[in-house]
Amino acid sequence: MEQPKISIITVCLNSAKTIKDTIESVLAQTYTNYEYIIADGLSVDNTIDIIDSYIPQFEGKLTYYQRKDTGMYNAINDAIRKCQGDVIGILNSDDFYDKHTLEYVANEWVKHDDKKIVIVGDMVRVSRANEIIHRYHFTQSMIDRKCCFGHPAMFAGSEVYRSIGLYDESFRWAADGEWQYRAHDSADIKWVLCPVVFNNMREGGASDNIKYIKQWFKERVRMKRMHNKGTLFHIYLQESISVMRTILKNSIPKVLVKYIYRVRYR
Repeated sequence: MEQPKISIITVCLNSAKTIKDTIESVLAQTYTNYEYIIADGLSVDNTIDIIDSYIPQFEGKLTYYQRKDTGMYNAINDAIRKCQGDVIGILNSDDFYDKHTLEYVANEWVKHDDKKIVIVGDMVRVSRANEIIHRYHFTQSMIDRKCCFGHPAMFAGSEVYRSIGLYDESFRWAADGEWQYRAHDSADIKWVLCPVVFNNMREGGASDNIKYIKQWFKERVRMKRMHNKGTLFHIYLQESISVMRTILKNSIPKVLVKYIYRVRYR
C-alpha cells in the first residue's frame, strides 16, 4: 500500500495560550505527507493572528477557516467533511504530538494494508507547564473488551467515517466514546495498537472539571445503554466509580495523583 496522506484537524476557540505548541508539534513532524485543517469558532483573542504567522512555514499544508459552530463535535464533523486524506486525526488546541506520530501512523497504515482501520497510540498527560504527569498505556485486552481509548491518540481511516458515520452531535461531551463503540461493533473495522506515545494531553480539560461531572455522567450512561454495555445497575455502578475518581483526582495532592497513575499504567 502507498504511503497515506494524513489529515489533521484542530478545532479551537480562544486558544491563544496553547495553540502555538499544538501547531509547532505538527510543523515538527518527521512525516510530511499531510494536510492540516484548523477550524476556529470565531475566536475573539489573538488565536487567528498566531495561526496566520505559521502559514508560510507549512508551505500550503495548513488551511484554516472561521465558522460559528454549535459545539466541539459539530466543528469536528464539519472539518472531517473537508478532509482529503486517507487517515484522519483530531488534535485538540491545547495538546501536541510527538514529532514521530505521523510517521508511526503511516507505517501502521502500510503494514496492515486496510483502509478501514483505527490506529491507537499511547497518550501522555502533561501539566500546564508541560511536565509529565503520567502515561496512558493501552493494551490489546482493551481492544478485545471493546473499551474506549483516548480520542487525541486515535487515527481513523477516512473509510471508517464513511462506513459508520460522523460524531453524534446529540452528545456534547461523550460523542467520541459513542463513535468508538460504533467502530467496535462493526466487524470489518480493524483496531491496531502502536505502543508509542502519539499525543501529549494537557490537564484541565472538560473531562477533569467537576463543574461538568453531572453532564458527563448522564451522557456516558446514555452512551452505554445505547450500545448494550451491561445492565442499568452495572452501568450506573461503573460511572459512579468514574465520578468518584474524578472528584478524588481534583481533591488530593497532584504528587499523589501522579504516583497513582504511574502505578496504574506502569
